[in-house]
Amino acid sequence: MAKAQKIRGLESETPFHLATARIIEARFDEMMRHRVGTLLGRDPEELHDMRVASRRLRAVMDVSADCFPKQYRYFHQTVKQLTDALGGVRDCDVMREALMTYRDQRPAAERPAINRLLQTLKTERDVRRLEMLAFFQRLDDERFDVRFRGFLAEHSHG
Repeated sequence: MAKAQKIRGLESETPFHLATARIIEARFDEMMRHRVGTLLGRDPEELHDMRVASRRLRAVMDVSADCFPKQYRYFHQTVKQLTDALGGVRDCDVMREALMTYRDQRPAAERPAINRLLQTLKTERDVRRLEMLAFFQRLDDERFDVRFRGFLAEHSHG
């Protein structure tokens, strides 16, 4: 799991609204570093790291809502939706891994039933992954990245 980076330029004198904007910007950057790997889907750890980073971002956004104008709600809500989309796929990965470990410890007679569960879980994951990819496409179509960075730039310099 990727560690959260230290935020530079924060001092005790930094006004709260500027500090939170800078933290949000840093957490957004951390999250987006895992975007390509998540979309490729080859390494489940990329998805995991992106989800963890999105949860860090969401946490700071949750406590910062009063620092920003009304437009902030759109960005905050979209990050929540992204975290949920990532979580749907990641939860399937975690369940699948646990179920495979369990299957390998069970008698041979029980394994076909567990394999059917694994197949059902794979189908569910595939559906959730397609939903996640569609969500990313929506973000691209809306130019979310550019708009969010612009919003943050406007509100992170005092």
